[in-house]
Amino acid sequence: MMRALRYGLIGLVAFVIGLVAFLPARVAAGWAEQMGPISMGGVSGTLFDGRASYISGPDGAIENVSWQLEPASLLLARISARLQIDSDLSGFDADVSRSLFGQTTIRNVSGSASAGWLAKLGGYTFLPLSGDVRVNIDEAVFDDELQFDALAGQISLVNTRWQLFNPPVPLGRFTAALAQSEQGLRATVVESDGPLAIDGGLTLDATRRYLLDVRLRARAGADERLPQMLDQLGRADADGWHPIREQGRL
Repeated sequence: MMRALRYGLIGLVAFVIGLVAFLPARVAAGWAEQMGPISMGGVSGTLFDGRASYISGPDGAIENVSWQLEPASLLLARISARLQIDSDLSGFDADVSRSLFGQTTIRNVSGSASAGWLAKLGGYTFLPLSGDVRVNIDEAVFDDELQFDALAGQISLVNTRWQLFNPPVPLGRFTAALAQSEQGLRATVVESDGPLAIDGGLTLDATRRYLLDVRLRARAGADERLPQMLDQLGRADADGWHPIREQGRL
């Protein structure tokens, strides 16, 4: 009797897991739309291996999203998945995990998109700076209020140009290291290659206050319009650097 009951429970669990595994993604999408301010369209596949032509929310939308859920993570009170998102360049891949306590962890983020594509994603119709954005995030851990417990990675801007001139003014390539510090989130320029030299970084604290502390300088051979642009920021110091220090709240 006990053996039969045990095998019966095992069979029931296997049956339930099978139902969930093959649950149509469009049904799960309907549940998700009822729980939060999101909308999903063109949904196909299953809950564990699905695709959506778009996912939109209050702050924008992303297109051509696919995911592969990890069933074992459910046993640890987490939802973990591998995401793939299209962009106008190579797209983005990421491992995303969310706990029942509201903590989100993103790891192994890689990919690229144009600055204009990302600007439209954020609701901006025009961006004076053009270029390609390349992302490599090792880890980011944050809660629903976007308070970060950890952040590590790099973001690069490649082939950047200032679009408010005709023809545009070339600026170069820049890479910033992302980290969590005692002051908050910190983006520090670790590489600048091209007509514009940049040194310094940006800090964002837990109250969404930011401090931009950088200095700029045109390198030899730069477009003659670039030094004129920098002169509008203020007088250069003895070494030719134009310091910029601004603070505010996002």
